Amino acid sequence: MAKNDKPKRNRYTSPKGESLFASVVDVDYGTEQYPNPKGGYKITLALESAAADKLRAMLAEEVDAARALADKKFQELKPATRKKLGSVTFNELGVEEYDKDDQPTGRVLFRFKTSAFYEKRDGTKMRRKVPLFDSMMQAVSLKEEPGNGSLVRVAFTCAPYFVEGQGAGGLSLYLDAVQIIKLNLFGGRSASDYGFDEEDVDGGFSAADVKDEDDASEAGPSEDAADDDGDVPF
Repeated sequence: MAKNDKPKRNRYTSPKGESLFASVVDVDYGTEQYPNPKGGYKITLALESAAADKLRAMLAEEVDAARALADKKFQELKPATRKKLGSVTFNELGVEEYDKDDQPTGRVLFRFKTSAFYEKRDGTKMRRKVPLFDSMMQAVSLKEEPGNGSLVRVAFTCAPYFVEGQGAGGLSLYLDAVQIIKLNLFGGRSASDYGFDEEDVDGGFSAADVKDEDDASEAGPSEDAADDDGDVPF
């Protein structure tokens, strides 16, 4: 199957949750200890237990397919490798959140990532942007990252992965877009926290009025974008 003939992925929208460690405005190149030289975007979504169960139920068939693929890929490994690894490892969707005292908070963390650059069919390297929308579904351009505690929903696609050297598989969640329902900038307080209410007046200011003046080459994915699965599971 040709690279551009891969089956089309289903797109999903997450329940509402709190944003953590978001890099959806500027390209994230990782840290000195964990570098990401290719650059990417990421966001962690913290969901309460009921919302986490809802997301897992939404993706149940995708998880089952990823688990079946991991089992198949493991059986295809060389006998010596299977013996060394023992059994296949499947990374379940979402991880439990713990507080600073190592106590569970009751929330589940889901991590979404995508590459920051892609190649058009003619080989031109392009930087994509993560589309951002406000609570009224209007497109918005931010100069700073949404801070921890921002209330968001994430639009995403997913795909199974398998790491042969670890005998481990799972389901990767690919970040497509973010709706920001309540915005905190770097942990700052939102408008409602200060007692403001939404005002519906003629000529009223909206996030949609903020024009994006960035270079046109910093565009979102197009039909010319190459597949951006990458080699690193998450």
